Amino acid sequence: MELKKEIVYKDMKMSDIILNNHFLILVLERFGIELGLQDKTIETVCNENNISTEIFLTIANLHNDISYIPVFSFNCSDIKEVIQYLKNSHQYYSYEVFPDIIKNIHLMSEYNKKPEILMVEDFFNEYKKEVDQHFNYENETVFPYILNLFDNNHVIDQNNDYSVTEYKEHHDDIEEKLDDLKKLLIQHLPQKDDRIIRRKILFALFDLEQDLIVHAKIENEILIPLVEKMEIKNRG
Repeated sequence: MELKKEIVYKDMKMSDIILNNHFLILVLERFGIELGLQDKTIETVCNENNISTEIFLTIANLHNDISYIPVFSFNCSDIKEVIQYLKNSHQYYSYEVFPDIIKNIHLMSEYNKKPEILMVEDFFNEYKKEVDQHFNYENETVFPYILNLFDNNHVIDQNNDYSVTEYKEHHDDIEEKLDDLKKLLIQHLPQKDDRIIRRKILFALFDLEQDLIVHAKIENEILIPLVEKMEIKNRG
């Protein structure tokens, strides 16, 4: 039986919140926290791993409830930790989730010879290409800019017109574009001996969508406001 996902606090046992929401195993992995948690509290585990308890609690609570509103005031020293978490998320999508979905789409085509199956593969490949471009932009442009800003004590290169405002404008809601693919599999592509593999693909797409929604909220509600604060402080 799935327990009700509740707000997590620092004095809760880390193992209990994982049992309550298994998806938080991914959160632990992205923070570099290993299992074997015993009865340690969230605060203890975070301190042992040199992780901000406030950042961990915020991300964990967003995964429990996407409508959760962060209650902590973060500071610029939290930026590196947030960026590393986001970069680890990118690796998970690119090297685990996407290859598994593509593999299962190929397998589905062996069971279902309908011509529409090619649409599924083409659509996902196009989607993956767009997401990869988005991640590359963040990894190669946005994150280096932010880290350079932080490492140079908030000194902005006046010859560089780039700012986080450009990032906000470039920041598409990539998670929303999975809807068409899900609808294609649920509404339009006739099923033929592919029930099990199609279900696996759909489950993976729903999980990916939920993960990307939280990913975007971390960027929009934690990272971008922190960078704006740094930029205003320097230019003000």
